[in-house]
Amino acid sequence: MKKILSISIIFLTCFMLGAGYYFSSSILSFPITSLDEDKAKLKITSISEFGLPEPESVRFQNGSLRLRGWYFKNPKKKKCGVVLLHGHTRTRYGILKYAPIFWKRGCSLFAYDARHHGESAGEYGTYGFYEKHDLERAIEFFSEISSVPEEQIGLFGASFGAATALQYAEGRSDYAFVIADSPFMDMRSIVEKRAVDLYSPVVLFLSPIALSIAEVRADFLVDEVSPKKAAKYISQPVLLIHSKTDEITPVSHSEEIFQNLKTNRKQLFVTDWGAAHCKSIDVRYDEYESMVNSFLKENTTFPK
Repeated sequence: MKKILSISIIFLTCFMLGAGYYFSSSILSFPITSLDEDKAKLKITSISEFGLPEPESVRFQNGSLRLRGWYFKNPKKKKCGVVLLHGHTRTRYGILKYAPIFWKRGCSLFAYDARHHGESAGEYGTYGFYEKHDLERAIEFFSEISSVPEEQIGLFGASFGAATALQYAEGRSDYAFVIADSPFMDMRSIVEKRAVDLYSPVVLFLSPIALSIAEVRADFLVDEVSPKKAAKYISQPVLLIHSKTDEITPVSHSEEIFQNLKTNRKQLFVTDWGAAHCKSIDVRYDEYESMVNSFLKENTTFPK
């Protein structure tokens, strides 16, 4: 009986570790969507659809990591810029729908593929832990090539990109603002939410093991990936936008972040337009643009 029990324990342990490792792979090393695949999925035929010129393709480095993106130089040459940050498993094509709001204001734009996304390098995606440092380098590079001071560069992110922008903003003042559409409040809760959505609540017993293995594999700390915690140390203007009917990331995530925000220059818009995740702008573009413009007018020195 003891032998059977020992064998059973060993078997169960091996099963749990194997399943945990498999789950950690889906968290860290998810399939990469190419630019062409994302362009086709989004039914984009040309960048000109967004009223933008052909961008300059750029490469920049964060240490040994190579990242690729687009630089849109605005002919109006106003001293303002916006970095656009795409969502999880997407590419810079996925963030272009937001670009016209800022392009019309005369601001130059910078969009790049996050690590382990699109054309950028990187073995793992870490939900903002390392990506916030990539963003720091992106802002420096954008400022260098555009001559726009970092203090006049705003950050716009959708979903994972929104969470990255909020984590970058923690304790800093060398940027203009953060606009975050549908961010998650922390890595642990969003990973568990998506695991339940994809499989069943049964997988929750595996998540602590999978996340611990992920930490070892990618050399990071899951509990430090938290826009909610970062919000306590954000002093610059923040606009949060979230659909009430978001099926991927519940609106409660933005509400939690908003409650934690240190800054007094903060706004939360919960849209009740029946929009899916990061689709509020698709449902009512004019109202969405008006929200953003009102926020910028009231809380920043950006050009009209």
